Amino acid sequence: MAFFKKRFSEISVYFCIVFATIYILSFGNWKEEQGVIANDIISYYAYLPATFIFHDIKLEKKETFERGTFWPETTSEGAKVIKTSMGLSILYLPFFLIVHYFLKIGGCEAYGFSSAYQFCLLMAALFYFSLGLILLRKIIRLYFDEWITGITILGVTIGTNLFYYATREAAMSHVFSFFLINLFIWMTIKWNESKRRLELLLLGFLAGLISLVRPSNIIILVFFFLYAVYDLKTLQERMKYIFRFFHWFIAMALAFIVVWLPQFIYWKYTTGSYLYYSYTNEQFFFNNPHIFEGLFSYRKGWLVYTPMMIFSVVGIPSLFKKMKQFSWAITAFTVLNLYIIFSWWCWWYGGSYGMRALIDSYGMLAIPMATFFNEARRRKRMIFTLSLVVAFLFAAQNLFNIRKYRSGAIHWDSMTKEAYWINFWHKYPQSGYWELLKKPDYEKARQGVDSVLSPD
Repeated sequence: MAFFKKRFSEISVYFCIVFATIYILSFGNWKEEQGVIANDIISYYAYLPATFIFHDIKLEKKETFERGTFWPETTSEGAKVIKTSMGLSILYLPFFLIVHYFLKIGGCEAYGFSSAYQFCLLMAALFYFSLGLILLRKIIRLYFDEWITGITILGVTIGTNLFYYATREAAMSHVFSFFLINLFIWMTIKWNESKRRLELLLLGFLAGLISLVRPSNIIILVFFFLYAVYDLKTLQERMKYIFRFFHWFIAMALAFIVVWLPQFIYWKYTTGSYLYYSYTNEQFFFNNPHIFEGLFSYRKGWLVYTPMMIFSVVGIPSLFKKMKQFSWAITAFTVLNLYIIFSWWCWWYGGSYGMRALIDSYGMLAIPMATFFNEARRRKRMIFTLSLVVAFLFAAQNLFNIRKYRSGAIHWDSMTKEAYWINFWHKYPQSGYWELLKKPDYEKARQGVDSVLSPD
């Protein structure tokens, strides 16, 4: 018992990793054609087979499309361009190369889309997910004891849609961004202690990679500049420091740009321009954000399908008293992140389990969650016990909802209040469920018009 008590947070990390590994292996979706390399992952992954296998980064050869799966956009001049930026391909790369060259050495067909390649993407996701959890433990453990740290890790992992995107759709960008943002938070804390120039350059490089994986996550720099700023005095001190060592921050910006150079070169090579917007008719509508719907709607509301994060939201005000160094950094980042995410034309983010776009920042939101649990324990045992019971129920609901999502009892984009409650206690769709769904009108949404279609 003493051993368990002293290493509870470490055991929690191991449990989450093993649990996720079992889930991944039990699915076996890497054995299916396009079981892993499907939907958005086709574009995230496209740089690797196009470069190393087909030697056709411009996607001009007929053979490329006959043997591989690619979803390029077409420019006004008729050129083909990969829609997403290449950040994920860079993170996939070591695992891809290992599998690719082992297949070639073994005399097997190495065309980039077999089960071996799909399995390697899942292993890449599991690797970065594991590193993300290890970093999360290190961050939380700086400020809280073993019990609070372990409870928070279990809550963020088992109790949220992070677990689904670490297992069933692991090759999506979210667990990779989860790792990178946790690493950025850890390095920001350490840089504020040491003020070393090398760490600042690494932070610039890391911020570049974070944004290369998901461009909107460039706002992680808000966290960096506001960390340890919590009043007028600390703000003035931060501004003075930036101006005093302005050349250091220029170097940081250059490190950021270096990461993006391959992307700029690719765009220049394929489109003729160093900067190219590949999302064509998709955009943000900052004058019409769907924040309330994104948080509370039955279609994809964050706090409806991931109620565990209520503990994080409730814990944010406590930061201003108990964790001042994080107070404005986390608050400003979260507010800006919600605004940007829910200003996207497809604010429900297509076919997904819960509000997947917020998963990237769960490591940051784990800090106010830990603060909440710590304050609940400090005030009254009854409140703490009740909070743990509710957290356990939320985690159980999350795992049950994942099962329901896989069976179709939670629809990928057309849920309504009536459809949600008719299946609430059931893991399979009930009679009348399909008639209660309302499909979003994607064409009108691209124009910034709110609309849903009645069932066919």
